[in-house]
Amino acid sequence: MQATALQALDFIPHGICIIDENYHIVFWNKQLSTWSQQQPNNVLKKNIMEMFPRLLQTQYRLRIDQVLDHGPPALFSTQLHHHLFDFACPDGSMQPHQVTITCIETEDKKTQALFTIQDMSQHVRQISTYQRLLADYEGGVQQRHGLKKQNAQLIAAIDQAAEAFIITRCTGEVEYVNAAFSEQTGWLASEVCQSMMYFKYQASGNLATAKDVQQILMDGLTWQGRRELFRQDGSTFTASISIAPILNEQGKVTHAVAIQEDIGEQIKLEEQYRKTQKQEALATLIGGIAHDFNNLLSGMLGHLYLAHRELEGLPKTAERIQKVQGVANEAAAIVQQLMTFARKDAVEKRQFPLDSFLKEFIKLAEHNIPKNIHLSIDFPHGSFPCQGDAERLQQTLMNIIQNAVDATRKSEKPAIRLQLQTFEAKQQQHWVERYPILKQGNYAQITIWDNGCGIAEDKIERIFDPFFTTKQLGSGLGLSVVVGNIKHNNGFIDVESNQDGTSFHIWLPLNSQAQKTNHGLDITPTQRSATILLVDDEEMVRETCTEILEVLGYQTLQAKDGIQAVDIVQQHGKKIDLILMDMVMPRMNGLTAAKNIRVLYPHLPIIFATAYDQTLSIKDTRDFTHSILIPKPFHPDILQENIEAFLSLSLHDD
Repeated sequence: MQATALQALDFIPHGICIIDENYHIVFWNKQLSTWSQQQPNNVLKKNIMEMFPRLLQTQYRLRIDQVLDHGPPALFSTQLHHHLFDFACPDGSMQPHQVTITCIETEDKKTQALFTIQDMSQHVRQISTYQRLLADYEGGVQQRHGLKKQNAQLIAAIDQAAEAFIITRCTGEVEYVNAAFSEQTGWLASEVCQSMMYFKYQASGNLATAKDVQQILMDGLTWQGRRELFRQDGSTFTASISIAPILNEQGKVTHAVAIQEDIGEQIKLEEQYRKTQKQEALATLIGGIAHDFNNLLSGMLGHLYLAHRELEGLPKTAERIQKVQGVANEAAAIVQQLMTFARKDAVEKRQFPLDSFLKEFIKLAEHNIPKNIHLSIDFPHGSFPCQGDAERLQQTLMNIIQNAVDATRKSEKPAIRLQLQTFEAKQQQHWVERYPILKQGNYAQITIWDNGCGIAEDKIERIFDPFFTTKQLGSGLGLSVVVGNIKHNNGFIDVESNQDGTSFHIWLPLNSQAQKTNHGLDITPTQRSATILLVDDEEMVRETCTEILEVLGYQTLQAKDGIQAVDIVQQHGKKIDLILMDMVMPRMNGLTAAKNIRVLYPHLPIIFATAYDQTLSIKDTRDFTHSILIPKPFHPDILQENIEAFLSLSLHDD
């Protein structure tokens, strides 16, 4: 955050504190200095958890960690979370406050958490004032002239409040509602006062019944909680309600005041947080399953490759083995697609042929499209080279396909069509008028059409808005994520819809340069025998891969973990031409082992292999020179290409 922005934070009436990813305080504004009697130079770089131990509780620390991980804002209210910070009011009581924690990003792309601490003392005192003044309502006839101005001001303040205020008799009849009540429910004051019972607004199936509400009012009890309330049009919304009794001079309960707040947006944030938690758990589960599957597939494909080489005079058997290889490769592709959906970090943009990408995508999409829906594709010849994030594009297309499936559920002959073509500006002027940049470059156009129910005119302009959904159980986040993914790929997205169906149009810029292969390495087959150190904790993978390497003409050494690999390099380092290293192993992982080996032999080529999601390792291996990261399972021919590419560079330190 820039210095001028930080200076501005010093003059706002709320307490502002910023911490880094290690919970160290990096900013402490003047308001916090006043409340805590701690100057900035005394608190900067201190751990906020140590200064305020209540934050160490699991419920708070998890929310703070989620915010630091680019999660949604965290809100801690006065009623539910009490005093997170031990600040005292002028009268010596503990300050009630509301805390909002938001993720911010520094200029060097580091995440920080911004605490906004709002003093709620005045709000609490105001409620107390409302109760005291309203208690005099019934007996104030004799003092009406003296209190007229004060009452008018009070009513004006209540009427302008964002929360709904309802005054009822102890038997439940509504006597007063403010403007916020009408905004929340749709009922005017003239429609409810003296003619409706407050507990009649309660929807069924809540924490307490309408009878419970009536009993609370009659007994003069204080109550706080959430309720589902009816609007005038029959719809419902969730409200946070506080009910308190109003007493006359004799201490008798005459009325009750209810403060009612629509907390729909807060609930959406809570649901979004819970959804994020589920997605993180799913990512962990899929990552572990994918690792085991990929190792099994590595052994299977290795044995199939060896068996295929050994078959002579059995063409039918060779053909069957080749088909099994194809099935195993498809299984590996499915595991890779599952990891894509569980992925949290974006991979680096790369160049890929869009037509081939879409053909592979169709194989995945077919698993999610019911058999009764006719799926057709329309792809012209050509590679359509595209530069971008293929994983995000895949997530985007799958989201649109799923929406198309939902839209066609009631169609007599449901159909979905996926089309790829080069965008022709002259033939589609209406899109050029809307997106003038389309006529300045070379774009591919992807169209996904369905013959479903279509999108209503009053909703089509909002479908890409966050939290907007037409589905009963939808989150409203899907299409807003789609827009973000397309923008990440420097593209555009738009939609057309009528009673005959819906078409989503996606435009992606094409790259005129040819795509590089083999990770940018020029392969020149080497004629010399090479010794390869194979490092993997899975015995089946080591055995299969060793046999493949020996069939390909290489000599091999084996290590079952990083510690053993370092020991072997120390003993036989000058004989080793290349290392094939698994990333995840017990005792010492591949990255740590590689760092130790590079101290001894700085130029020794290393091929890293991982059965987990590549995005979890790509950042760690990016700065490693003379190395490459490949996913498991890998085809022996691809492995040989990479080995020969490194050996041809003669980078080994003799």
